[in-house]
Amino acid sequence: MEKYLGETIPKLGFGLMRLPAADPQTVDLEQTREMVDRFMAAGLKYFDTAYVYGQGRSEEAIKAALVDRYPREAYYLATKMCAWLECHDAESARQQLYTSLKRTGAGYFDFYLLHSLQSDTWESYEKYGLWDFVREQKEKGLIRHWGFSFHGSPELLEQLLTSHPDAEFVQLQINYADWDDPIIASGRNYEVARRHGKPVVIMEPVKGGTLAQLPESVSSIFREAAPEASLPSWAIRFAASQEGVITVLSGMSTLAQME
Repeated sequence: MEKYLGETIPKLGFGLMRLPAADPQTVDLEQTREMVDRFMAAGLKYFDTAYVYGQGRSEEAIKAALVDRYPREAYYLATKMCAWLECHDAESARQQLYTSLKRTGAGYFDFYLLHSLQSDTWESYEKYGLWDFVREQKEKGLIRHWGFSFHGSPELLEQLLTSHPDAEFVQLQINYADWDDPIIASGRNYEVARRHGKPVVIMEPVKGGTLAQLPESVSSIFREAAPEASLPSWAIRFAASQEGVITVLSGMSTLAQME
């Protein structure tokens, strides 16, 4: 494992956006605990949530399943501030950090992100002074590393990294189906981040599960090359094999998916 930002992190991260549900409004905590235990037992330790995931239920669930059950130094916890949703001024945006700290009980976040910057959202972070805010919170010790997740064009990514060169990392949607896609531009965005020397956290490596179920014309090629390899494993390994990758997030909703 390579070291980025002074950390040595396994290449698979646990995305907590779609946790198992007991019903539409309730996380299945028993299965979530089992998933956390299996993940940790495999030597993995990066967990990624967000203020808006499950209307806060994701952050609350990870407190019950992880934070309350494992030593704080045993894992990395990432969450995100979403300035373009549920915010009407700088104070309401900043309050999200403190709400996330209360929900998770984590004390601090190893990785903290400005959430989903793209053409119609990035200006909110500028308007509310949130780049300065996360810098200040790092100085206070509430954040260890900060960056942003991104869903825009390579031109916008270039602009943001030029304007904010001290951003420590970027989270990008990268998978082999979107690598040359003219809209998502996985490959071009990755190249921009690396040109600026930024390590990358990868999201959507299996494209929301799309690359786990492929047409026979495609899946037969994979099976012939490596009969023992699952279809999702090809997607995960494509992402993880890129240079400069901190970890690859997979959003897992069941213990079977994790296995």
